Amino acid sequence: MRQPSGKTQHILLLAHPADHVKAPIFMNPAFESLGLDWFLTAMDVRPENLEAAVRGLQKLENLLGLNLTIPHKETMAKLCDELGPHAKLTGAVNAVRFEGGRLVGEIFDGVGLLIGQKENGIEVRGRSVLILGAGGAGRAVAFAYAQEGARKLRITNRNRDRAARLVGDIKAVLPDLDVDVASSDPTGYDIVCNCTSLGLHEGDPMPTETDKLQASCDVVDIIAVRDTELMATARAKGCRVMGGEPMAVGQLKAFAEFFAPGAPRRQG
Repeated sequence: MRQPSGKTQHILLLAHPADHVKAPIFMNPAFESLGLDWFLTAMDVRPENLEAAVRGLQKLENLLGLNLTIPHKETMAKLCDELGPHAKLTGAVNAVRFEGGRLVGEIFDGVGLLIGQKENGIEVRGRSVLILGAGGAGRAVAFAYAQEGARKLRITNRNRDRAARLVGDIKAVLPDLDVDVASSDPTGYDIVCNCTSLGLHEGDPMPTETDKLQASCDVVDIIAVRDTELMATARAKGCRVMGGEPMAVGQLKAFAEFFAPGAPRRQG
């Protein structure tokens, strides 16, 4: 992989903590394969410092913008001057483009996840889904599943009010969809998708009651860092399992097009 030069356009991935972030490992080679002289670097920013960090970063001339992950997606959306259609629906962003002094945000988690799932044979249309987590990623995934034609959508979250708020937001857009708050019990669902941070680190609690998983259930864990305990347990029960890397790779084209205006491509 080529190293960045003074002409390289940079994207910073802001997270807290950042020790789990692996996206640059596969995103930077992907940028190079597309002929893009871009470089993604992970940075650890505490939530209380996010706005100050972003305001300072806007002054860097060769910084295209930001990639956001836990826990910054919803807070960053509130700092943006303009939101794309997915971000407007979800109230969260995972990409922010710098346009002069303006911040333009969009989220591609849902788009990327659907692409990754289809490539792994996990269809959503007509199926019942349990989403674990109602944070920024959970909101993006929930809206993507809803618009893709899920038959039944249930959302669980440690803070029940947050899950209820997401259900209400989805009903406002798709009033006929069977969507509601539920427990983390996976019994009877066709798909269980983990959108929580549980699994980022070894020894984290399980986000669902894995003893109730059935082999007919597809289990998706959007954490891209490693093969989580949830994934290993589900696989042992005969479930079809997908981790988070296909989601990240799936959103690459949309991600690149979002940042493309004015971005120089590497010559030679």
